[in-house]
Amino acid sequence: MRKYLLPWKFSFFLAVCAVLPGNAHAQNARSPWANYEDQFQTEKISRNGFDLYYRSLGKGEPVLILGGGPGDDCDYLLPVASEIAKYAHAILLEQRGTGRSLPSHVDKNTVNLALYLEDSEVLRTHLKVKRWTVVGHSAGGLLAMYYAAAYPERIHKLVLLDSVPVASQFLGAFQDNILDRLSTEDREQLASLETSNSPENQMAVAQLQAKGLFFNRKIGEQLAGELSSAWHADVGRLLGAEITAPGYDLRPRLRNFHHPVLVLNGRQDPMDPWMAYETSTAFRHSTLKFTNRAGHFPWFEQPNDFHETLRFFLESK
Repeated sequence: MRKYLLPWKFSFFLAVCAVLPGNAHAQNARSPWANYEDQFQTEKISRNGFDLYYRSLGKGEPVLILGGGPGDDCDYLLPVASEIAKYAHAILLEQRGTGRSLPSHVDKNTVNLALYLEDSEVLRTHLKVKRWTVVGHSAGGLLAMYYAAAYPERIHKLVLLDSVPVASQFLGAFQDNILDRLSTEDREQLASLETSNSPENQMAVAQLQAKGLFFNRKIGEQLAGELSSAWHADVGRLLGAEITAPGYDLRPRLRNFHHPVLVLNGRQDPMDPWMAYETSTAFRHSTLKFTNRAGHFPWFEQPNDFHETLRFFLESK
């Protein structure tokens, strides 16, 4: 089994993205998310020599939405943000180094955890928000936990969607879980692709991994071919190495976090139920929910159940 394991840089990024080295950009073709994107107002704030972009829609309680990767463009979360905007103020952040929020250069001085947390705080202040709900998906869920540890009183509620777990000791099964969902033929192809790091091979790896991230293999294959958003590899390597450093454990810092938390997972996510359970138990006031017959992106596979659960939690007092 070990010979099929992939480099860590592929562990968390959106495997349904078109993977290219460095900063990758959307294709020229009209995005499959364009119908959602056209609903949102795009705004920006100045941040250390570049503009930090965000999209907003709706009225009511503010909800910050953080995408995964780290280093993924946030477009794949537009369907989630669009539903939230029906009953709240959805704020979808194009995190630094992704989308249009591009520093002139990417290194440890421009992409690091401290700056990511600071970006969120600067945006909150700019919007004149005292407290907001923070929703994070995958690696964005881990970023949301880091934010909750650093600024607990700035959070009204916390939502962790198929999140990277709260501590490194619970993460080990993720790659094996992906492999377990692939056919022997897929595994052999992955092994052969490991011999080259070319963009073409990386894209092929991404499309193969997508099959293991979805319960419904056909949906995974469809999205792997259609999604036009991208992973920014340089950002992913820098921030990923920092936030998932060996031995990381946020439980001591979150022990006294006293605001409501929802841990919402696809039951068949390779970020499996045990990981979700251990993350949930790190909080004093958490609710753990699973979306059946869904993987890492449950809003694509079981949208009705997913959105109903999320809305119930966000609207509850």
